[in-house]
Amino acid sequence: MATHRNVYPVYKTDAWHSYASRDLLGIATTKALAIKICKEKARREHSKIDADQLFNLNNISQTQGYAGEGEFHIDTVTTNTII
Repeated sequence: MATHRNVYPVYKTDAWHSYASRDLLGIATTKALAIKICKEKARREHSKIDADQLFNLNNISQTQGYAGEGEFHIDTVTTNTII
């Protein structure tokens, strides 16, 4: 029997989170690791994700008004299922 598991693709997007602007940064096995990917990308861009943006990532899976260029977006995809 197949086991269902979530994976978390992490994207950098434009300010409107448009699908056409998505740039895949990585795929994480937990939401916490997805947020870690966002924080690492921000660090590499010489920026920082503040507490408000961390709250947004945890609760709505995206940043809103990130201080750096663009925004971050985390999707949730369930494996071993038909979509």
